[in-house]
Amino acid sequence: MLDKFLQDHAVLRQMGESLIALLDLPEMPDPQELAERRWRLSSHVMQHLALEDRYLYAKLLSDPRPDVRAKGECFQQDLSSLFGDYVEQGKYWTQERIAADWHGYRHKAKQRVLIMFARVDREETELFPLIEDATIDASTKVPHSTNWARDAFAIKDAMVNTAGINAA
Repeated sequence: MLDKFLQDHAVLRQMGESLIALLDLPEMPDPQELAERRWRLSSHVMQHLALEDRYLYAKLLSDPRPDVRAKGECFQQDLSSLFGDYVEQGKYWTQERIAADWHGYRHKAKQRVLIMFARVDREETELFPLIEDATIDASTKVPHSTNWARDAFAIKDAMVNTAGINAA
């Protein structure tokens, strides 16, 4: 399963770079294209988080070893904080707000993507080796601890509906 997470991280990086390419434009790009890239990235992030929750975090948090549990709690708390901010930004930056403040949006959005890059790098260098070293079975899922879909729909509404996009 760690290979699946690494593949997902590669896809997240690719999607993030694609969004950054639009964010680097001095003028707002086509609103529909921007909304599609934002939603594809956000949708993939939510799917990835749901997998990590079921295959990694729940297991780390229930591990009998205090050091493993503590590391899992640290990573999960950090993720919850980052995701909370991500959701708020996603809901706030509607197409209308982006059009009204392209410079402000592009700065905030690029910052969010770079934070995501740093997070996946940290997972790969700190968390995944812990999973392997602690012999955590990442091949089977357990019940999730967070309802990632609830926030996904709120973000989707803000990102997609105002642009007239019919995203899946």
